Amino acid sequence: MSTARRSIAAAAAGTVLIFGLAGCSKEVDNGKVEKELKRVLQERAPDHKYGKVECHDDLKAEVGAKSDCDIQVDGAKIKYDAKVTKVDGDNVSYSFLPNGKG
Repeated sequence: MSTARRSIAAAAAGTVLIFGLAGCSKEVDNGKVEKELKRVLQERAPDHKYGKVECHDDLKAEVGAKSDCDIQVDGAKIKYDAKVTKVDGDNVSYSFLPNGKG
């Protein structure tokens, strides 16, 4: 992985996001996770061009649950995992972790 790709991959690492669940839902919609990944990267590494984001599954409200996500950065696909770190009632905390498979 190039130095630029490593720096982008690290940009969202360690970010913890908290979402309230609506109604009786026990998962965070993948669309919300996609928007947050892009927002966090744009905020932390604004000098890059961000394209399509795809998280393949909704994020279950269970500690340790993951969803694979792909984001286009400067024309290259970078992989992340969204991982649930805490569930407190209707609040789900999760973070993005670079996924070295891509």
